[in-house]
Amino acid sequence: MTGAPGRPPRLRLLLDSNVVIAAEPYSGFLEPGMRSGARLLRLANEQGHLVCVARATQDEILGAKDPAKRSQRLAELEKFHLLEEVPIPDVLVELAGESAEGTNDHRDLRIIAALYAGAATHLVSDDYRLRRRAERAGLAERVMALEDAVALVAQFEPTEVPPPPRVSKPATYTLRTDDPIFDSLRADYNAADFDAWFAKVRAESETRSCYLIDEGDRHAALAILKPEPDCEYELAQPVVKICTFKVSAEHPDVKFGELLLKAILMDAAESTTATMYVEVLPSHPEVLGFLENFGFVDTGETNARGELVLAKSLIPYGAADELLPDLDFHIRYGPPALRCRQQVFVIPIEPRWHDQLFPEKAPERRSEQLELFATGTPVTQPWGNALRKAYLCNSPTSQIKPGDVLLFYRSRDEQSISAVGIVEETLRSADPDEVVRFVGRRTVYSPQEITWMARSVRGILALRFRQDRFQEPPWTYEELRAAQVLRGRPQSITKLDGARAEWVRERLVE
Repeated sequence: MTGAPGRPPRLRLLLDSNVVIAAEPYSGFLEPGMRSGARLLRLANEQGHLVCVARATQDEILGAKDPAKRSQRLAELEKFHLLEEVPIPDVLVELAGESAEGTNDHRDLRIIAALYAGAATHLVSDDYRLRRRAERAGLAERVMALEDAVALVAQFEPTEVPPPPRVSKPATYTLRTDDPIFDSLRADYNAADFDAWFAKVRAESETRSCYLIDEGDRHAALAILKPEPDCEYELAQPVVKICTFKVSAEHPDVKFGELLLKAILMDAAESTTATMYVEVLPSHPEVLGFLENFGFVDTGETNARGELVLAKSLIPYGAADELLPDLDFHIRYGPPALRCRQQVFVIPIEPRWHDQLFPEKAPERRSEQLELFATGTPVTQPWGNALRKAYLCNSPTSQIKPGDVLLFYRSRDEQSISAVGIVEETLRSADPDEVVRFVGRRTVYSPQEITWMARSVRGILALRFRQDRFQEPPWTYEELRAAQVLRGRPQSITKLDGARAEWVRERLVE
């Protein structure tokens, strides 16, 4: 896929049947996700993206038993571009798993094959099993839920980008129990049990921590924690239980979940907590997958309600940890958690990009509690507040590898290093379409900016990385120069070696 010179890349969005149904309700019946589906189609149409479906989706609809519904659904498919059938390569079957022909699983495999072959840039599906299967095939950054697809397409339209959320730490007795965010919890537990549990949460406000993101007058996401000195599971003390971790159905974008977890782990790093754990029903695989991606491990335990127990260690134990690659060590125990056994790089970044990538460190942000955002400050992108980020530049370096440490040097105004990250993956490309696919929902750069950057003779160096910590106090240029870590103000990506890298390691490895 190649776009016209100077124009942002066009996406090819492959919709699964559940997204098609959400966007095109039958006989006036309002499907879940209808508003998001309609918004996705509107934005895609306005911006010239191609919205398509696979022949496997057409076959699924042809198998519908209700003739009237089948006819209407087939007519609705005429609105979308129908992809040609793509052969399923053996390597894809090995990665995603084999399925018997004619089954729903085999139709899913055919859809994944279209994405794998490059017939589409992204697959949009609210089927968690399908998304996980695509992830096993190495397509994690190109498969997304409906809400995430809306957020991606909204990047092409600046007026569609919502303002950043705010994490606060209110007393639990201030939470609104009639807020829709609690509806699914009531359904999971039954109303009477939920009301009794919440009365207890309110009564124990002094010993429970609450992390909250509000959007307007609604709770968009929240987490409730409590210490468990008498934890029933064999976990290293001190133990903290995440009693509730919930993102509203109206705000399912994973960035809100990352923002909550980021705030939780920031606090945990300043405490003596050794282990955190959470109990999750198997009926919520998207929550399980999210937590596992940040180092929560299934302990093999289940409680009386059949919930799985996932735990995250915050303090390394045993010699086995020495065998972990640096990136895996960070995921298991952090953030923050660095070994710094690999390379260390300084990345100069202009203040405007630093503010978007690390909004917590934008100047003049103050709070009595934990205020990751403040009113009256420069508007930032929501994904800048997530733990997983992307950085783009035109640097010629080819040295950066997964597990390397990144030190972001804020140039011009503050001239210091505070933000620290660890590399997940890198890409060198002059194709803006490929870069957009690679950075997915992590980028703070608009498609127009990516297209402009791709004109460089060196192409774009794209870094996917995880935020590890903020160095407090920041390392100023004067301090770094005096320690001979920097020989001058960095103008491009700079590798630190020898004594310069050792100076950093001594301060980051605890």
